[in-house]
Amino acid sequence: MAEKFKEILSIVRLSSQLVLLVDLLNEVEKLIFLLSVLVSFSCSNNAENTQAVDSNQLVTEIISISNDYQQAYITRDWETASKWVSADLGTTIYNSNGSALTVQNEEEVLNSAIGWDFGTFEMSNQQVFMSSDMATAVITFDADGSINFEEGEQNVPYATRASQTWVNENGEWKVMHSHWSPRTNSQGIPQQN
Repeated sequence: MAEKFKEILSIVRLSSQLVLLVDLLNEVEKLIFLLSVLVSFSCSNNAENTQAVDSNQLVTEIISISNDYQQAYITRDWETASKWVSADLGTTIYNSNGSALTVQNEEEVLNSAIGWDFGTFEMSNQQVFMSSDMATAVITFDADGSINFEEGEQNVPYATRASQTWVNENGEWKVMHSHWSPRTNSQGIPQQN
């Protein structure tokens, strides 16, 4: 009988251990579920807090600042033009007269058109091409107008095509480079002496 009692006691202990093991497995299952929920929330794209980029609005903005920058440049308004020039990287230009690469700075802008000025200047046919991260833009356009010489001809036709590269630097658009070329059978700006 003692053997039977030991056998029953052993079964009861094993049964108790099995119940504890099942309870433990249930708790582990709950923990795994909670961990998976936490991980899924921490890895999810929080779209409601992320502001979408409106590409049409961005294109309109790039065209507008390009026009504003160019108007400031041709009127020798460095104070306005400089807000679109990177203090860290500067900006460069190849002018439509075939001159060497020029760094655009205050001195260059203020002395850019000695002896002549634009009678008229208009940009048209703008196209904007954005990088996939929407942080770099290339704008291409035509520019038409006329040039007036202080001591000479007036209303000399001007017709070029151009491209500008703009970079979003800490939330502000800066022009990094401009390239201007005369259109076929046309002329750009005069040669500088």
